[in-house]
Amino acid sequence: MQERAYLEAVPAYHATSPDGRTVPFIVSLLLHDAENKPRITPAVERSIDRTIDITGREGLALAIIADDDEMPATARRYVERAMGIPGAIILFRCQSPETAERLMQHLHAEYQLTLVRESAEPAPGP
Repeated sequence: MQERAYLEAVPAYHATSPDGRTVPFIVSLLLHDAENKPRITPAVERSIDRTIDITGREGLALAIIADDDEMPATARRYVERAMGIPGAIILFRCQSPETAERLMQHLHAEYQLTLVRESAEPAPGP
């Protein structure tokens, strides 16, 4: 019998614009439960919690990316909007794995991406 391996968490990144603005983000798939309500997997929940702990940011900006979205314009609009919201973390919810891959390719081309790590962005002080 083959044992299944599950992700403990998905990576979170900082997207930094050429002018130095930054926003953390997580890319996940858009999933629905049996009642067709959007749901977040435990791995994504852990990533959100970890990103909050590390960055001190607590606002979640939801961004749904459909397979037929105009990728550069749609992704840029979500990122630029979130960069203007203090405390925002973007949760990109992609309609398919291929769309998630295209999103990451676009973000990599347009922004400097770094993994969210303990020392990457200290939490704001009181």
